Amino acid sequence: MSTNGWNTGAMAVSGQASTVPEGLELPDPARTRIVLAGASEFTELDDLPAVRGNLLALADFFKAAWRLPPEHCTALSNPIIPRDLSRAVQQAVSEATDTLLLYYAGHGLIDPRTGQLHLAVESTERSSVHDSAVPYEWIRWEIEKSRAARRIVVLGCCYSARAFGVQSDAAALEVDGTFLLAAAAETAVALSPRGEPLTAFTGELITVLRDGVPSGPPFLDLDTVFARLSTRLATRDRPRPHRLCRNRLGQVPFVRNPAFVPLATTSPSLN
Repeated sequence: MSTNGWNTGAMAVSGQASTVPEGLELPDPARTRIVLAGASEFTELDDLPAVRGNLLALADFFKAAWRLPPEHCTALSNPIIPRDLSRAVQQAVSEATDTLLLYYAGHGLIDPRTGQLHLAVESTERSSVHDSAVPYEWIRWEIEKSRAARRIVVLGCCYSARAFGVQSDAAALEVDGTFLLAAAAETAVALSPRGEPLTAFTGELITVLRDGVPSGPPFLDLDTVFARLSTRLATRDRPRPHRLCRNRLGQVPFVRNPAFVPLATTSPSLN
């Protein structure tokens, strides 16, 4: 993540209405697990103080929106070594059977030998990315094991669309029933504006989730959240997000729409 990001293109999302698959409701709190990982302090890389605010805001939102017991939402601040992050992900994967949501904010780094995305932790060394940061491949392998019907990954870091596959060779990395939301393109940095309490991507994401979509439906799906998020970021000339979705997960109810206003009903008059 950089304090000097730039605007990039984004994947297009169809604006056509779609049918929500039957039988899918909002996440079941008892069978849902969330891991919110944020790396804001580093021994070698630049610190990202706004990431701390990201974790607090997202944890507060999802625990309330999905009525999660505190133990079902893990906020992992400043993992020191790669194993700290992978251990938290493994535990969530082993327990979630309805919804699994994994979020990371921090520095995204590219291994110069493989071109693959790595997620920085406190002890990450820029000259030794391959063994001091978390390869996103580790995360994908764990997701593949998950029994959760809905698997959602949100990456708030530079080059995060690399999670789709090097040079967008997405087919090889897609995991069935997964929605992946990335803050930046394969070759672009994410943005953490100085003086703002949250990073650019997560700040706008929280705004969309808290404020909702005016004139929208009672529930927001991930495709609608993505479209609204893209518009807000573009309006502010900030890096636009990317997404990858399998099996119409983007059309399934994700959260209630706080901006929803039911149509007024009129009682029949009596003559």
